[in-house]
Amino acid sequence: MKTKYEIRNNFYLSPKYYGQNLIIRVENQGFYYDHDEIVKAQKERFSVGGSAYRSWSNGSYSQTNGYPYWANDYIKKIKF
Repeated sequence: MKTKYEIRNNFYLSPKYYGQNLIIRVENQGFYYDHDEIVKAQKERFSVGGSAYRSWSNGSYSQTNGYPYWANDYIKKIKF
């Protein structure tokens, strides 16, 4: 499957993006990440009873500035 890219202004995870082999670039903040890699690694967080379940079940999990601490291992810096 070919990797697709999406440019956003914030950290964003969504069920509609899951399985799309999507790299999200947050260029204005200097980082990017593999959407599915984070969701797979944090699946308990997004499952029923998990700390992000409510947001996930409503269609997305996002953070305006930076990214959540638990995603740190999956974030890569954009090299300019």
